[in-house]
Amino acid sequence: MKETDLYLPIKYHLESLGFFVQGEVGAIDVFAMKGEHSVAIELKIQISLKLIYQAMERQKIADEVYIAVPKSAIRSHRSQMKSFLDLLKRLSIGLLVIENQDVVQMLEPELSFANLGIKRSPKKRKRIIHEFKNRELDVNVGGTKGRKVTLYRETSIKIAKIIQAYGALSPKDIKTFTNLDKVDSILQKNYYGWFVRIRRGLYALSDRGTDDLSRYE
Repeated sequence: MKETDLYLPIKYHLESLGFFVQGEVGAIDVFAMKGEHSVAIELKIQISLKLIYQAMERQKIADEVYIAVPKSAIRSHRSQMKSFLDLLKRLSIGLLVIENQDVVQMLEPELSFANLGIKRSPKKRKRIIHEFKNRELDVNVGGTKGRKVTLYRETSIKIAKIIQAYGALSPKDIKTFTNLDKVDSILQKNYYGWFVRIRRGLYALSDRGTDDLSRYE
């Protein structure tokens, strides 16, 4: 079993509760919002201190934090389960358990973060929520290691698709087609190597850009 195997059951569970869900938002495995209320979930196939540390870090950003593990992790941790649940209660971290495709909420976060003395990070929270609300592609799977579709990559994809459709374009033309910000910066930095400057103020798609874009059809 991999962490990514836990993502869809958690996603469907949260969606059934009325949340909008995205995988891999910043460093968070699963981030969900209902209105302005946010939930962060960390996925792991085993229980460990690292998992607790990650959940505590997410408390600086989200309104509620859960860890999600498979039923097998609970079985292997059975002798220490009471102590583990007591620890989660004290830290106000919720626990979700997945067996097959079913999700059971074993523990809800109960205490307010203010009562726990947790120092919130408005800057990190704002950045995560901006990323979450401005994404349109739902392609990330929570628990994925390596390349993820960030808002920056998504914006680059939109620019590349416009160039692919219309041929070489100026930044001004791309802005007209897409209403995107930071077009000039993305073209000039060319972080992914997708764009080729034909002449001043005119950009085409590189061979690498054409190849990479086919992955997002």
